[in-house]
Formats: sequence, structure tokens, C-alpha cells
Amino acid sequence: MEQKPLARLEEGEAFEGVLWLVAGQVRQTKNGDPFWEGTFQDASASMSAKLWDSGEGRKGRVKALQEVLRPGGPLKVRAKVDAFAGSLQLNLSRAEAVARDEVPAALFSPASARPLQEMVAEFDAVVASMEDPHWRRLMEAFRSREDVFGAFAEAPAAKVIHHAWVGGLLEHSLSLARAATALAPNYPTLDRDLILCACFLHDAGKAREISSEPGFEYTTEGKLFGHIYMGGRLVESLCDGIEGFPEGKRRHLLHVVLSHQGERSEGFGSPVDPITPEAVFFHQIDNLDAKVQACLSALEKADGHQAEGEFTNARLGGLRKSYYRVRPEGPPRPQEPEQADHDDRPGPDGSPQPRLW
Repeated sequence: MEQKPLARLEEGEAFEGVLWLVAGQVRQTKNGDPFWEGTFQDASASMSAKLWDSGEGRKGRVKALQEVLRPGGPLKVRAKVDAFAGSLQLNLSRAEAVARDEVPAALFSPASARPLQEMVAEFDAVVASMEDPHWRRLMEAFRSREDVFGAFAEAPAAKVIHHAWVGGLLEHSLSLARAATALAPNYPTLDRDLILCACFLHDAGKAREISSEPGFEYTTEGKLFGHIYMGGRLVESLCDGIEGFPEGKRRHLLHVVLSHQGERSEGFGSPVDPITPEAVFFHQIDNLDAKVQACLSALEKADGHQAEGEFTNARLGGLRKSYYRVRPEGPPRPQEPEQADHDDRPGPDGSPQPRLW
């Protein structure tokens, strides 16, 4: 029997299948009784879980399964789906260890809809289009670092907020490169190739900041240093590895990478404000792509949960916002040519209603 994805589970259902345990710990109720609380993940969603014991732990279920419920691997679990505080959770009744080599970790993480080879080919085409030999040589050096570029190509762009899937960092970077190619001609004095380098290097530190294993947990380095610092170090390493690379170009690219999250007064983490035309431009397209994709992902997640109503649940989105789900009248989206552009339910006047996303 095919395992039902977490995103499609409903309250009251019984679940049995293999999930990745992202996090978990033994805690105590107000009465001092032990219980276990954790988070499981599959490719569709994550879901909190609990394992309850009897009063004062007499049944010993928590103690018996404590060694099995170790985060960072797959488990075969049996549970009932309950609702708590407006969200679904798994009420565990059984858990068994599964050898990591029996099931690939990639099965438990969301992945880009775009094939990796297709995205890498687009990256190569962008690099080939660069007219400035210094910037092109820099990106060729980045591409040639198999350990660095391989991790970059598979990394998520974020843990939750946007492009939070395997391959999301490369997908986000390519989206920025297309935006830069389309918009930079509006400002002829901008260094287009510098901006293209920033598209791929600004978040490259996330390949070390966030683990690509299910759950996309922050690494020790990520918690200590953050992706902006690590990305800046990578830029310096790449530039220093190219004999005769111009210091002025090194300085300008490093500034764009360090300032890409915007004004320090807004509290988003950049150590410096963007104060060059390329830095100002890049911050805006980076913010645009992240925010629009966060909105689109929240809408798609609401559709996957078969949500009702005009607004998404704020808890389903990384930015904790409710988005308006009613779409304007018009032709169906290209990727769903057979989908109706309105709800089947008629409105008060008998006319078709605008469809929900």
C-alpha cells in the first residue's frame, strides 16, 4: 500500500509508514510525567509528533523508545493524526529503526521541480554570456570547484521561507540571473556581469549554513558564522585564486554580497548597507524573488492541504502571513491548461466565482 504524504493527512486518520525524524526530545508534563516530542518529515511536509506515557511513567513507553527516537534518520512509525492548537500532529503508538542505507535521505525532502542537469546547463549558459573576462573567469573558477559547486547546486535556499527544497538555491539564483538580464538594461551604467556573479555568490554560503538532509537544519558553522560571512569568504577565496584579478572588482563584488539583505536598520543581517548602484539593484531583485516565491509557495501549500476560504493559514508560510487566494478572472495558468479559472460554485447572482489558487 502506498504511503500517504504528510501534507494530505487529516484529523482522525491512522498513519503507518517511514518518515525522517528531524528533531526530538523527552520532556515532562506539568505533573512530572515523561513524554516525547519531535518533528517528522517527508517530501511533502513536516509534522510534529508526541509519544505519551502513563501516569508517572509506569508503562515505560517513552523510556523503551527513547533510543529509537534519535533525530537524523528514518523511522517506521505507527500513529494517529490528532489536532492540537489548530495544527495536526502525530500521536505515536510505535516506532522502529530503519537503516539509513535502506532508504535514500532525498526521499524525505522536497525537491525542485526543475531537473538538476537542466539548471546546471542554464548556469553554464549564463556564464558563457558574460562579456567581461574577469567576471567570466571568476564564475568558471566557481564552477570548477566540484566540492563547492556540487553542494551549492543541491542546497536549499532557506530552511522555510523561500525555495526551501533541494536544488532551491540554484533555482533561486537562476531566477535572479533572468531578472537581472531583463532589468539591468533599464540602467545602462550598471555592471551587468558583476550583478550576474552576485546572483550566484550572494547566498553561496547557505550550502554550508543549512544542511541538505531532511529538515534543513542549521549546521554548527551556520549557527556560528551565518551565510553572509561564509559567502564573503568564498568570494575572497575565488578572487585570490585568480592571478591578477583586479582589486577594485573584488571589492565591489564583496560589497554586493555583504549588503544583499538590505539596510541594517531593517534588521535583516547585512553587516553593511548597499551603497553602490549594483548593490542597491541587487538587493531589490533578491528581495523581490524571495518574497514572491514565499507567497506562491504558501498558496500552493494551501491548495495541497485542500484549504478552504479566501486566505491562506499564516502558519503554513515561512513569513507567517495570510495571502489572498482568490485569483483574478482570466485564462488558466500555462502549467495547468485544463484547470478552470473559476470555482464550480455559482455566486449569489448565479455567475461563476473567481477560482482559488
